[in-house]
Amino acid sequence: MHKLYYLVSLILALTFKGYAQTSPEHKLTEKDSLEIINELMQLLDADDPVSFAFANVGIGNRLFSLKNNAFNAFQSTATKIIYSPSLGYFHKSGFGLTVGANLLNGEGSFGVNQYSLSPSFDLAGNEHIAFDISYAHYFVKDKYSVYSSPIQNDFYTAFTYKKTWLQPGIALGYANGEYKEAKYKDTVIAGIRRHFYDSINYKLNVFSIMMSVSHEFDWYNILDKSDGLSLTPTLVANAGSGKTTIGHKTNATILFNILNKRGRIPKLQKNEFAMQSVGLNLSLGYNIGSLSFVPQLYIDYYLPAIDPGSNRFTQVFTFNIGYGF
Repeated sequence: MHKLYYLVSLILALTFKGYAQTSPEHKLTEKDSLEIINELMQLLDADDPVSFAFANVGIGNRLFSLKNNAFNAFQSTATKIIYSPSLGYFHKSGFGLTVGANLLNGEGSFGVNQYSLSPSFDLAGNEHIAFDISYAHYFVKDKYSVYSSPIQNDFYTAFTYKKTWLQPGIALGYANGEYKEAKYKDTVIAGIRRHFYDSINYKLNVFSIMMSVSHEFDWYNILDKSDGLSLTPTLVANAGSGKTTIGHKTNATILFNILNKRGRIPKLQKNEFAMQSVGLNLSLGYNIGSLSFVPQLYIDYYLPAIDPGSNRFTQVFTFNIGYGF
């Protein structure tokens, strides 16, 4: 009886881990550092837009660099420092392409745990509106790693009206992907040692909408004729919905089938569309010649009910240094 109890506990622990969503989300602003740097370059060359390539190195406490981070409700902000080198090319027509990687100390060693490729388009030279659309694909080396992105495909678009002092904006995002977990249990049944495992596959689909209001403060010729400083505080309201499909591969088939027939093995979790959080993003960009510095701080307050003792506030900080050529 005790052995059966242990097996039931094993299966239930595996099936209920990962989708009881009660912890705060960890979102970032709708602009990433390369977009801010691109805007700085365009401001400094407003009379004659140019094409340029860019090398960037970022450091922060997030797992991956995305414009749309609403899917972070499905995972935790990394407790490790993440290094994110990237290369980008922006054409004066607005089209761009960025490749990047994430490096961190994980699983006992320092190295790259995933790569990214992101084509994009930014509406250039329009005095009334800002518009951009992008797609990002993440090449994950190990979908079982807790430090890897649960999302492999991310679509994002944003619109901002620029003619008012307070600039309203709206952004839409859709992301999908998968991640995996593996659990093992050694026990003895009827004097025979048994080894049980359960490999769990989570497939995610997440839709998000972000409404914002911001104002951009710009200063030029501060230390040099070729420099500029941009400070943009942004208030953000985040809403969204999500769906998680759960699949299992286990050698404890008899017990698994019994629990499955009794409806004890959840196969689908849905999060209905709802307001998730409100946040404040502070983006500071300084550009002198071809060199850029972009620190960002995002403070988020989670709205839905959470477990007692959980913190509703999330603070995310990133710092990027880039060079355009």
